[in-house]
This record gives sequence, C-alpha cells and structure tokens, in this order.
Amino acid sequence: MDIQISVTGRIAFPPRFFPAKGDSPAMWSARLEVNGPPTPGRDGSPYVPTRAVEVVTYGVAAIRAGESYRKGHLLVVQGCDMVARSFESKDRKGHPTVRSIIKITATAIGLSSRYSMVGESVSPSQPGAVSPRMVQGASAADQTASTAAAA
Repeated sequence: MDIQISVTGRIAFPPRFFPAKGDSPAMWSARLEVNGPPTPGRDGSPYVPTRAVEVVTYGVAAIRAGESYRKGHLLVVQGCDMVARSFESKDRKGHPTVRSIIKITATAIGLSSRYSMVGESVSPSQPGAVSPRMVQGASAADQTASTAAAA
C-alpha cells in the first residue's frame, strides 16, 4: 500500500529554495498553516485550531515551486510520504522549547481555487493602451485609429 496525503493550507513564512549542488537535486521547502477540525473551547464556543505542516519537494518540481509560490498563497499539496519531526527552538521569552511538525514530501503542488480566487490578469496597464496582440497585417496607427473611432 502507498501513503496518499492531500492537504490545503496557506504558506505562513517565505518559502526556501536550495539549488542543486553536486549529486543532490534542487529542493523547495515551505511551512503551511492548515486549519484543523472545529473544536469546542473551554467556554463551549467552537474554534478552529491551526496546525503547521512542512512541505518539501525536489528536482524540477522544486524549481517550479520556487518560481511560482510565495508567502500567503493558498496551496493544495499531494504527497507520498509523511514524517513527524521534532526540533528544539526558543519561545518568545527566549527559553528553549521542543517543537514538532509533520513533514510531507510532495508529489504535486498547485494553487487552490476552492477557498480563494485564482486568476490571471491580462488587462493593459493603462486604460487606453493598444493591445499587444494586433490583427495580422494591421499597423499600430490603424489599431489606434480604430480604437479611437470605437470610443
């Protein structure tokens, strides 16, 4: 049996990219904030806890992820492996504390359109700008004259 994991979360901190060096492939790593199931609080009102998940990918997928995804992007991640990892860090007061995180090795990463709008803008930077895609055979002067006549 294979491990199949699917997680949707927002990139919490700027992702890290490590280029290929020697025999090791390129690597991309990001920490996602994932909402857990609604949980009753002490006063009875429900709240949604936030979990941290580290996502790692290698090779060409790492290069594409490094070019495409930034802090704040909402991602859907499909993975093939999951490992619990513990490490020591400092809390806000500077005291050492042990933290843990789930690390997922991703096989596919993409922007999520279910919870936020994903779109690509192709509108010109200025309202009256001439389209870069002109009709074959038309000159820029003809294009501008037809745009002005239509207005």
